[in-house]
Amino acid sequence: MASEKDSKRNNENIDLVSAGGRPISRRQFGGLLLGAGASLAGWGVFQTAYAATAATSSEPKKGGRVRIALNSQGANDTFDGARALNPGDFIRCASIASIFSYLTRMDVDGKALPEVAESFESSGNGKEWIFKIAKGIVYSDGSPLKMEDIVFSILRHQEKQVVSSAKQLVANIKTVKVDGPQTIVVELLEPDADIPVTLSTSPFTIVKSGTYDFSKPIGTGPFVIKEFTPGVRTICVRNDKYWKSGQPYIDEFEMFPIVDQVARANALLSGDVQMAIDIRGPSIAQLKASATAQPFITKAPRYTAIQGAVNMAPANNPNLGLALSYLIDRERVLRTSLLGNGVIANDFPIISGSPYCNTALEQRKADPDKAKFYLAKSGVGKNRVPLHVSDASAFSVDIGQILQREATNIGLNLDLKREPADSYWSAVVGKRPFFATTFNPRPTYNILLNLTWKTGAPWNFSHYSNPALDTLIDQARATVDEPKRIAIYHEIDAILHNSGALILPAFINFVDGLSNRVKGLKPLPIAPMGGCFFTDQIWLDS
Repeated sequence: MASEKDSKRNNENIDLVSAGGRPISRRQFGGLLLGAGASLAGWGVFQTAYAATAATSSEPKKGGRVRIALNSQGANDTFDGARALNPGDFIRCASIASIFSYLTRMDVDGKALPEVAESFESSGNGKEWIFKIAKGIVYSDGSPLKMEDIVFSILRHQEKQVVSSAKQLVANIKTVKVDGPQTIVVELLEPDADIPVTLSTSPFTIVKSGTYDFSKPIGTGPFVIKEFTPGVRTICVRNDKYWKSGQPYIDEFEMFPIVDQVARANALLSGDVQMAIDIRGPSIAQLKASATAQPFITKAPRYTAIQGAVNMAPANNPNLGLALSYLIDRERVLRTSLLGNGVIANDFPIISGSPYCNTALEQRKADPDKAKFYLAKSGVGKNRVPLHVSDASAFSVDIGQILQREATNIGLNLDLKREPADSYWSAVVGKRPFFATTFNPRPTYNILLNLTWKTGAPWNFSHYSNPALDTLIDQARATVDEPKRIAIYHEIDAILHNSGALILPAFINFVDGLSNRVKGLKPLPIAPMGGCFFTDQIWLDS
């Protein structure tokens, strides 16, 4: 059973899952249960995380205000974890660290740790999970957390009227029920050892039963809202009723967008902000040379890709997408755009080094002759092919410019359109034939694939539908035998590699900026800035 070692429920990093009293890794834990998913933690991705920050020797200090520069915000900014889409949303609501709490939280090595659930265990077959809930937790308005709230918070994602990115993730949940005064039981249709980690992800905020209006949210997290203007500013202040003794350390944080990345870095260097998301180009070297700030680097399987919407011309012709796959110079993207902060990819979202990465597939390289061949097969001819990019999709402008330069050499009329960051995700992505997307990693590859490539998935921006792929994704979650699971993922890789809907040149490290005064931030390679799970952990050094 996963149990809390500290009765004060503080924020120490501890091994919580054990077998016979011996701490075990997230990978080993998956092996104990049927249907363990393809965990990023289990395959070394989490272990590669690092931060270029000075060692923290001071004790946490109380007080102070932190200003955070985001790379984008928009009119659809939300406190609803079900609809959270950008880093600002994740920090506001989807991070344990802000307005809401979760059953579990993720450690830096990918393990599920107790949070509102002070312990959790499987009944033995991986299809039933028992969560023991901590006592004494109250909402910011003083009302107590009820077991029915937790049931609602999970099952609301199955409701037709709820727009949720987690609908694919809860499709395997049969029931959630109360079993005693402080116990919740989650029953699954198929085994899944990753449920404790899944319930730590952004959609699964704990809210009061019956909550559908998130304009004035009430949660059990460490902060409450002071000011919120979508697309402009968020200010949150300490929740005096927070159930973790001594936390949060800071009194207040403020978030606002600085879309231009140079201006964002300069705001950090000048001391106008203490944290800045998404630092690029020469600004990284500036931070390394600074006496007051530094880059915070996390190695991760994040990616920016060019996607084709296969439900509209000309992206409905896979040959055109394959032409772009052979047109892109991946080495150049890694060298000049990413400045080496990443690794080469091969048009599917599983990073090299994972056993689930199909190395038998040809590693695509820039090949003008093959690009010309597929362009001719597409029949596009001299017709204009629009490609939409934006600063809201990291490095997509650079990638688009590289593609456009190469396109002229093969006679492809690629029309690069740079879109505004504030409306890009709502007005462009999935609504144009070719566009750039950026995806942060998920705790398991199965979660990522369920969200992005299954038929009808909320972030299946290509509108791709392949029954064979859907079946393989389901099989990968439930398959017990590891060699068989590897073979299934290799089939998935091959389908996406050859789909023509995904041009994925490289995986990209997270590079953020941090004032030297900010302490306590830990790398978590599922999102920028410590996975956006940080506002209850950081403090300001004098």
